Amino acid sequence: MKKYYLKLLCFVLPIGLLAQNTVQDTIMIGLSIPEIIFAEDKDEGERLLSPNRIERIDAIDIFQDAPTSSADILQKSGAVAVQMSQSGGGSPIIRGFEANRVLLVVDGVRLNNAIYRSGHLQNSISISPLMLENVDIVFGPSSVKYGSDALGGVVHYHTKSPQSGQAWKANLLQRYSSVNNGVNLYYDHSWSKGKWRFLQGINLNRFGNLKMGEQRYHGYTDWGKEAHIVDDNEQLRTAYDQVDFIQKIRLDAREYLSFKMNLQVSSTTNLNRFDQLNDFSNGQPKFEEWYYGPQKRLLLGLGTEHQKKNFFYDSFNNTISYQQLEESRNSQKYNADLIQRTEDVFVFANTADFIKKWDYNTLNYGVDLQHNIVHSRATEGYGTRYADGGSDMTTISVYSQYKAPLSKRINFSAGARYSKVQLKGRFNETENLGLPFKSIQLNNDALTASLGLKWEMGKGWESTITASTGFRSPNVDDVTKVFQKSGKLTVPNENLSPEFSKNIELTINKSIGESYLSATYYYTLLENAIVKQAFTLNGQDSLWYDGDYLPLYANTNSQDAFLFGYNAKAYIHLNKQWSSTHTISYTYGKDESADALLGHIPPLYGKSQIDWSKNNYRLGLFVFYNAWKKAEDYSPNGSDNLDEATTDGTPSWWTLNLSCSVNLSDKLMAQLNVENILDVHYKTFSSGISAPGRNVILSLKTEF
Repeated sequence: MKKYYLKLLCFVLPIGLLAQNTVQDTIMIGLSIPEIIFAEDKDEGERLLSPNRIERIDAIDIFQDAPTSSADILQKSGAVAVQMSQSGGGSPIIRGFEANRVLLVVDGVRLNNAIYRSGHLQNSISISPLMLENVDIVFGPSSVKYGSDALGGVVHYHTKSPQSGQAWKANLLQRYSSVNNGVNLYYDHSWSKGKWRFLQGINLNRFGNLKMGEQRYHGYTDWGKEAHIVDDNEQLRTAYDQVDFIQKIRLDAREYLSFKMNLQVSSTTNLNRFDQLNDFSNGQPKFEEWYYGPQKRLLLGLGTEHQKKNFFYDSFNNTISYQQLEESRNSQKYNADLIQRTEDVFVFANTADFIKKWDYNTLNYGVDLQHNIVHSRATEGYGTRYADGGSDMTTISVYSQYKAPLSKRINFSAGARYSKVQLKGRFNETENLGLPFKSIQLNNDALTASLGLKWEMGKGWESTITASTGFRSPNVDDVTKVFQKSGKLTVPNENLSPEFSKNIELTINKSIGESYLSATYYYTLLENAIVKQAFTLNGQDSLWYDGDYLPLYANTNSQDAFLFGYNAKAYIHLNKQWSSTHTISYTYGKDESADALLGHIPPLYGKSQIDWSKNNYRLGLFVFYNAWKKAEDYSPNGSDNLDEATTDGTPSWWTLNLSCSVNLSDKLMAQLNVENILDVHYKTFSSGISAPGRNVILSLKTEF
């Protein structure tokens, strides 16, 4: 049996590597493989969420990667693809799922709200990467623990927490990046006294215009160089500023009872939508202005921890949270009015989580309540993006996860979650669109489950098989949105149901001393999926909107699809000084209903890295790579932004990068990063903006 697993691993991986024809002729792809933390290796609350594969990115990795945003953290891990529409953005793609099909969480609080869209998102930038303790990436459907939206996976950001036993500790980080003349200043301090713990932090960012790479090895001399917004490889109107603040307080009232307060505030300046500014109509730029207004996020969380055993639980965590978010879209065609559409979102949530243990068995159960209120407004004379009378969305869920050993080497886990979702959108002005209704009301429910078996086979071999389901209930964006893009007008549809995924995956691990190899193979069915299709309203298939006569489209439940692929990682410990890490990811997806390829499917991608460390010195040399995404492999629904690629698709690319750091003292660290050393021009898959060119990053971190 053990020989069989080894043969299987050696057989399947090469096939996967050959599934994409080329990365680039100049690159050789070895057996590459993302760091994996399995659920049972994590802290108590997280390790019970499911048998899913989990990868953790620690604070030291975040610092050494020198990310510009929380989305940049994911891309530099080599385990997640990220789409970029503008400099201040970043939309993670996990196993072919993106945007509202990937759940973002910070400190146990959902970031996904009622207006998270199916296209590309910029919301992840509202979390400062320097305020993070670590990031967990949960791969595959995770609805049992997290509820709606976790179809492709979950990105859980954990911010720093105040520590006990510290009279005073402070951190100061200064950073400069050459590719955008970016300046970053971060400061935090924490202290404790008696039963009280405190942490405060502030992050100031100023980014100038982003420079693209100059070396066009792909052969497309004008790609991404629209003359009116590009000057000598400098992408104009891509600059922005950002301020982030965090305040945490913890009171250990009793040995077993604690109370927590978590306040986070983030705000940016305007974010120009670069992919819209480079849009042309009749041979001329379509927009004079197109920008997101300041991205504003406020989060207030109040938590209670109780860890005194009783009949019902051994530990109990309850979090009450409030979020207030504001975002706007501002567009102006040439010789036309500036149109401003603004959304205010208010989210109230309460999550209660319980853990009970006896012998070797563990039960995790809880209740989750989410309530979203959406207010949408627009420039007078123009329609709002969402229902102008306001919208709200309420979700109530109960869940349970059970884990037990079946034998000394086999562990079993199972879980289930029931969710009830209610949504209502109210329309005051319907005459402009001729809507046949004044309101939309949806009442949906869903039952999701997971099942996992972990087998420790001996001699370093381990395998896990997991079956899980996920769901996503239509939100306010799906149901009430009025939106114009690429010559199409999206209108509301009152007849939408939840979409579901069914997933099965196999993970095989092999450890040899301090080295390991891990590979996960998965197959996912997507049922009743929400997709945009041609639509009629009151018998009409086209309408006048913002001065254009546009064909009508709407979100409908019409798609049955499948996805399969693999994620893998190898860590090779050579000796005390040298190590090597390699990652690779591949996904294929097809819409069976339309007999067409799915959108949001990146080409094969990965990372190879070699590290050296000795005493106070560390050196890392690594390569990021992406294979070709041919034009014929793009989805026909337009979600992949083929108009932002070349006529042949998105060329393959690779970049050479360097990171080196030195501990000058116990309290002082200096770091030099050189990214894209060869100054290669490229775009990541589906992106509207060219990636950064050669970038020299200088960092200085001080503790006192």
